[in-house]
Amino acid sequence: MEYVVSIRIPFPETIGNVLKREKGRFISQYGSSYKSEPHITLYLDRYTREGFSKLINDLRGLSMKPFTISLLKPNVRLEEDRQNNLYVMDVSDKEQIQELHDKILELAIRYQSPLLRSKVRHRLEQQGIYTDGKRENLKDAYVDQTFDPHITLGQVGINDPQPDLKDVERNIKELVGEKITVSHLIVMLDGKMNDDKHFKLVEKATISLSKES
Repeated sequence: MEYVVSIRIPFPETIGNVLKREKGRFISQYGSSYKSEPHITLYLDRYTREGFSKLINDLRGLSMKPFTISLLKPNVRLEEDRQNNLYVMDVSDKEQIQELHDKILELAIRYQSPLLRSKVRHRLEQQGIYTDGKRENLKDAYVDQTFDPHITLGQVGINDPQPDLKDVERNIKELVGEKITVSHLIVMLDGKMNDDKHFKLVEKATISLSKES
């Protein structure tokens, strides 16, 4: 069975509902595949089942004070290797999110699967880096994408009809400048059998950030 762990910053329901509505528009009108609840991903990788409980235990000892970020205007980014335009809502105070990401990565890397996620493997192949899917065989050739925190609204193929960015801005304008206190994380373990098409939630945990650092 293949397992994937994702660690996310969740949002208040009022903010999440507006983002969910716009994500739904991208799905229905432009065929976007991003159907998850609105969030910022801090960590996403293949994992071992036995490592999940150890990760949760380590994360409960994570030392970092809660902090506040602000929502910024949406923009569009080219994913050249996937031939997509990615529509996102940007956020402020990325240095603090980066610090949190780095602390999580230091803990999570201990228990990750020796195999790469299929999307990562495909991206490497697109870059001309061929692999059997095992991390150890990549050596210095494997460099993951730079972490850039954002909220994904949807993705559209570069050759497909594109949404007007002004429409996107208008649909979520009430969120621009809204502040979110990052005080807890959602950790999800999803799994699928080899013949399954989609991952299903296996286990989920909430981690509160320490008020002392």
